[in-house]
Amino acid sequence: MEAIRMLYSIIQFSPFPERFEYVNVGVVVVDGRNKVAIKITDDVSRVKKLFGEINASFLKSALHDFSQRAVLYLSRQEAEYARAEEFNSKRADLFRLTPLNAVAGNKADIVAERLFGELVAWRANAKKVERINTLLTSAFQEAGVLSLLDKRPAPVHIDLYGVDVQADYGYQNGVYNLIDAARFDSPHRGLAEAGKRILEGKAISEMLGKRLIVVGDFGTQSDRVVDNLRSDFEGVGAKLFRLEEVDELSDEIRRALH
Repeated sequence: MEAIRMLYSIIQFSPFPERFEYVNVGVVVVDGRNKVAIKITDDVSRVKKLFGEINASFLKSALHDFSQRAVLYLSRQEAEYARAEEFNSKRADLFRLTPLNAVAGNKADIVAERLFGELVAWRANAKKVERINTLLTSAFQEAGVLSLLDKRPAPVHIDLYGVDVQADYGYQNGVYNLIDAARFDSPHRGLAEAGKRILEGKAISEMLGKRLIVVGDFGTQSDRVVDNLRSDFEGVGAKLFRLEEVDELSDEIRRALH
């Protein structure tokens, strides 16, 4: 059977949408005949990993209700004219649809299953979120500055957003520097992570008189992406280093503490 053009959208969840931090919890696929296929997660462990404890029964029920409304909306629209933004704008919700993107396939339900496995399902690769912190620790240890740093300094509270920021390390250099590790190794996750960190860095600088330093794993992201993000960080009084640039950061730490 010849593949046909379809459209898909990812269902995302966040208890704090103002922080630009979302987790994928489902996928919706619409074929050319307005048949809608949907697959949503039944595993909330990834949500708990990112956002802390949450009422699993409430989350599953709310996700089911949202997904049914999304199916109803998309099945009533001509697929080419359906707009996720229009759907999202009509409801203040913990969930949202991402903009519709094209995908090829034979059957909507098969495509939904495949995309769910690629974009939503949480397997062992979730451990990568923790490992970036381990990589940063190893890099500081190899550079010989680990003993010069405060490990897990006291969290700082950002009243504007009602959140606490817990950094991996800290040190004093005129102002107190909070050093944290993050992953920017995929365009979608990288953009969301950068938006969150830039907002945190701006608030930490302007309201608390401290500086946020983020050490990032950029994977195969281009130098242009890194340079643009570095400029954005500097614009709010924060700093951004590649994981491979820890030696440069370590030199700054030595100069400050000797």
